[in-house]
Amino acid sequence: MTVRQLGNGIARSTVKHGVRWSNKFGVALLTAACCTASALAQSGTLEQHAKLNLIAVPASGNAPTMWVGVLFHLDPGWHVYWQNPGDSGTPPKIEWHVPSSYRVGTIRWPTPKRLGSGSVVDYGYENQVLLMAPIERAGGAVIASLPLTADVKYVVCREICIAGKAHVELGASVSGDPAPDAVQVQALFQETQAQLPKPAPASWKISVKQDEEHFAVTVTGAPAIKALSFFPLDSDEIENSAPQPFASTQDGFGLTLRKSDQLVKPISTLRGLIVLGPGRAYQIAAPVAQ
Repeated sequence: MTVRQLGNGIARSTVKHGVRWSNKFGVALLTAACCTASALAQSGTLEQHAKLNLIAVPASGNAPTMWVGVLFHLDPGWHVYWQNPGDSGTPPKIEWHVPSSYRVGTIRWPTPKRLGSGSVVDYGYENQVLLMAPIERAGGAVIASLPLTADVKYVVCREICIAGKAHVELGASVSGDPAPDAVQVQALFQETQAQLPKPAPASWKISVKQDEEHFAVTVTGAPAIKALSFFPLDSDEIENSAPQPFASTQDGFGLTLRKSDQLVKPISTLRGLIVLGPGRAYQIAAPVAQ
């Protein structure tokens, strides 16, 4: 392990582990990889309250894709942010470093939680979260090795917020021997995949009307619901701390969202997540009637 003191007073540590590949059936499959980085603030004994791992697994079948992700382990009560952080904070930013023949896709953000109370509500994650992304290679290319690294900037918060940096690395080598933590790593990606929002069902017909203070969202072609939360993808469009009253209708449900005081001009599309319960988060992008 190497630890370097950065100029801003945050330490960076790096641990390297091997990545194991199998050529069974003529396809190189990544079975497991894990690299750990911890960031510690050096002001007195204040810790950064987050530890990061870089892990990866192969995609299923013969797809020329693998999945890589940064796994955040957070101290109890501390959180990091979703892509729209809400009323405060900033989401993690990951700069991937891969060979030029590979391309890293966009981060797949799991469904967040509402954090905070009163007039300040944020969107983010507590305890543990994996921010995963696909890596694609040139068609037909034979994978002999794939060094992966990432530079991560993030903010972790409780009553206070602390900015952190971490450099995480993952090395690759061809080997038929499974890594000891392959099953655990595979399970983390499967669990995260189940937490990813899905496209809204094709049966849903979504309309949005507005007045001076509210957006009224109506969904038809949907079953009756018992719970509902809306997470906006774009900031400063709805009042994050406001109640979100909803009700089932004869053929769907309706939802009322209070406009943000920061919304200075009309929007043409309301984008966000409609969450009906665990594993039931749906992406919407609905035109707003003017």
